[in-house]
Amino acid sequence: MRKGGKKKEDVFLVALEIILVVCVIGLISDSLPSSGNLLTGQATTQTTTSQVTIQNYLSISSSSNLSAGVDFGTINSLPVTNQNATNNYNSSNNTEYSIAVSTDSNTNVDFCIHASELNTTGGDVIGLGNYSWEDDSVNNLTAPATYGQANLNTSTYAVGSTGVTPGNDNYYRFWLNITVAQPPGTYNNTLFFKGVPTGDGCN
Repeated sequence: MRKGGKKKEDVFLVALEIILVVCVIGLISDSLPSSGNLLTGQATTQTTTSQVTIQNYLSISSSSNLSAGVDFGTINSLPVTNQNATNNYNSSNNTEYSIAVSTDSNTNVDFCIHASELNTTGGDVIGLGNYSWEDDSVNNLTAPATYGQANLNTSTYAVGSTGVTPGNDNYYRFWLNITVAQPPGTYNNTLFFKGVPTGDGCN
């Protein structure tokens, strides 16, 4: 009887050991990461690229005197040559016609200008060959200069100052020639100003 009992105890212990081993294996399996998250023994590297495109941005604004219009005053005697616009020279001999390039612009600016013809409501015209202008990034007695003036054009923009940097101004002066035979009247026109990124062209 004792020998048979001993065999039963041995079988029981073996079975218990097997159960314990299976349980331990199960616990270890649960603690391991799934096959999709297995760690390797070596580091790996992945790469990609980044890209951004920055457009030119600029902002310009006219001085109050330029916004108010270019006035040549009242002419009492003809002919006149190089009649100054009223704000060509202030008390400091500076022009008060200007356009500023905003400090938040990210490009230098080229300036362009053209105009319609001066005419009266009755149809009399002062041709733009008599209307001249000059601009400069310097403002003093001699700049913008009378000798550098150019005629305006009705159909295309003319190039003025180039490469004006953000935070700086472009300055203008205007002159008018009127022949002795010009009919009396009040003549009006429109001036067009444009700022473009340097090198982009006016037209």
